[in-house]
Amino acid sequence: MGTTFAGVLAHEDRIALSYLSSRPDVSGQRVGTIGLSGGGSRAALMAATAKHLSATVIVGMMSTYPSLLNRHVETHSWMFFPPGLSRFADWPDVAASRAPTPLLVQYDRDDALFPQDGMEAAHDRIAGHYRRAGAAEAYQGQFYEGPHKFDLEMQESAFAWLQTQLT
Repeated sequence: MGTTFAGVLAHEDRIALSYLSSRPDVSGQRVGTIGLSGGGSRAALMAATAKHLSATVIVGMMSTYPSLLNRHVETHSWMFFPPGLSRFADWPDVAASRAPTPLLVQYDRDDALFPQDGMEAAHDRIAGHYRRAGAAEAYQGQFYEGPHKFDLEMQESAFAWLQTQLT
């Protein structure tokens, strides 16, 4: 991604993953990541660029670019619009780029940051990537009622899913 803030953060996240994987109290073979909102973009970028990541959870951060253009650009930081990314891919493509590696995306139906049609389009696009990879079951999209959040119900589901993927 060149020298961008998103690229620098992705590099630093891979360094953190490498350190974590090297620790004797961590099973370096089974490491996952989870991120909410801007952390979700970091989780997506790490999933796309870290070969030894075993599972990823993206929370409250998934849509397609076209659905954002008319009314949702100003609600996002630089993290959601890395320079040049849209010439090559959209966020659903980034998130699914390592299919069949397990991926869970949690969507908030009433999230003011992302339009529902964009979330649904992203879900369909990710599911399509996983089907074409012969691993439809490795992707799970979960839709929750409510605004931008990672509430207890979502946390319990995400952590249970990660535990299943990493054990």
